[in-house]
Amino acid sequence: MTNPTSPTHRRPRAEFWHAAGALAALATVTAAYEVWLGLRNPTVVGLSFLMIVLLVAAASTLRVAVATSVLALLALNYFFMPPVGTFRLEDPENWVALLVFLVVSYVGSRLSVMARERAALVVERQEADRMRQSAELKSALLSSLGHNLKTPLTAITVATDNLRANWASEDQRREQLDLVASEVARLNRLFQNVVDMARIETGGVAPAPEWVHLADIVDAALQQVERALVHHPLDLDIDVAGTVRVDPRLTAAALAHVLENAGQYAPPGSPISVSAQFAGGELRLAVRDRGQGIAAEDLQSVFEQFYRGAGAGRRSFGTGMGLAITRGLLAAQGGQVRAGNHPGGGAQFTMTIPSSLRADSPAGREAP
Repeated sequence: MTNPTSPTHRRPRAEFWHAAGALAALATVTAAYEVWLGLRNPTVVGLSFLMIVLLVAAASTLRVAVATSVLALLALNYFFMPPVGTFRLEDPENWVALLVFLVVSYVGSRLSVMARERAALVVERQEADRMRQSAELKSALLSSLGHNLKTPLTAITVATDNLRANWASEDQRREQLDLVASEVARLNRLFQNVVDMARIETGGVAPAPEWVHLADIVDAALQQVERALVHHPLDLDIDVAGTVRVDPRLTAAALAHVLENAGQYAPPGSPISVSAQFAGGELRLAVRDRGQGIAAEDLQSVFEQFYRGAGAGRRSFGTGMGLAITRGLLAAQGGQVRAGNHPGGGAQFTMTIPSSLRADSPAGREAP
């Protein structure tokens, strides 16, 4: 009798759960774009589906990854390419687009699976060579999409292999699990950036202003990017007594992107300053780092989509979307953001939002 706990039995079971998870992820993304956001941009949807395929390939077998890519292709065709609701295509160019998507998904999946399976069979030198080649191939595949997914996918693949290794101690396994959690969080941040950029491009950002304490907005922004700021002491100067009328969600998200940018470009250990004041019917938020500042040739371009400045080479991860999203989120509220260099050194980003100020009552409640 075959042991039900043997690897030959566990593998089909694992494949089943991986396939179920992939199907759920594709369904969730499709519903998010189709029902909640009303977005039907095939490029944005295709990028999101491709990310799901690559993540499945990093964790499962090739046949599960290929099945996921085929399902993603069918969903992309049926829900997002005209005529919507059928598998027919009006524009012959869409056949080419679907074919390219399928080929990139398959090649990316195969490379990821081959790299993961070889990791247990090669020596350290061969492992280093494979990882370098895999990183180069992933970079080449994904550069056409304008996003850098190489670093998190590579780290997740290595951590997965290490977790399966017999030599790994319990402490090492915990370290690898923490690494996986960290990289998944970065991918989730990237996916949220894609969603936010899509909403901005389609005019789907509708501000909902309300009276809110500015400290709550700053706290929400810091929580969103706490990983990027873990090596930087913060200097907060919030000179606003009372509540301001802004959209707290959009404002916190815009501030979070600027803080994340400062955390990525500033040297580790250097402080980051956040100041806020209300004057002339405007809320002003300023973020200053102690890095090298912004090169003169970058000042006019830092808010362009996918633009990365001269200092981007020092960063291991980034898509060039953060500051563009900041500009879009603020513009939805009638605000703007400016970039410059502080006289005392480092870059400074200043955000302004038209607003109103309401003083708190002496008892701690907002005045009517």
